[in-house]
Amino acid sequence: MFTPVRRRWDARELFMGLTSAMFAASPSDVRARWTKLWPDLYTEDDARYLKQELETRNLIASNEAAAFFNAWAIDEERHTDGFIRVIELVAGGCEQALREQLESRSHDFGPVLEHLNDEFSLTVLIAFDEMCTCRAYAAEKPFYDNLGNSAFHHWLRELIADEAVHSMNAVNVIRVRYRDRIGQVGTILDNLISAADTLRYSGTFVLDYFGAVYSKELLADSRLATIRNISNPLK
Repeated sequence: MFTPVRRRWDARELFMGLTSAMFAASPSDVRARWTKLWPDLYTEDDARYLKQELETRNLIASNEAAAFFNAWAIDEERHTDGFIRVIELVAGGCEQALREQLESRSHDFGPVLEHLNDEFSLTVLIAFDEMCTCRAYAAEKPFYDNLGNSAFHHWLRELIADEAVHSMNAVNVIRVRYRDRIGQVGTILDNLISAADTLRYSGTFVLDYFGAVYSKELLADSRLATIRNISNPLK
């Protein structure tokens, strides 16, 4: 039985003792922080809607995938809680208002359904998507540097590590359950990257490749890393 790797840390505990007064800034800087952080928050929160969609469509078929997605959903909720706290501290946010905004968002899975054919294609998508997010967060280090407190560096490191673990957990589901289909991975990833050129993000958690950080180079490098990880023997 495959057991997903789990990381134990508390997002809110990282920011204990910090107050918004410590990170006061000009209105334009606060707006810029909000503009940067709000998409990070809502895309993390969208994980719960993706999980609901997968359950409704019975796409999680194996015990291995069920164990992975249950652990993944808990981590994504932790990320949501953490981003709410970051926005409260540096971007003038209020938890109640932020959660109300999250609840008011719409979620349309129609545009991505062609990429959710079965548990195998789903798990390939998640392995790639989490690899992309891992690299995108790594590219955001200058933003967190400018906030001026080591707690934000710690937060970013934890985020990056979680996303890397999620990708490898998905990879391990593939290597345990779908060794006979590994030859299909490259084509699936090519189709995902092609779709990303025209797809409008609609609250699906996956394929949220908007913003300058999601360059063609990042997507190509993430593709190569995902294929390499899946191709390696399971230890």
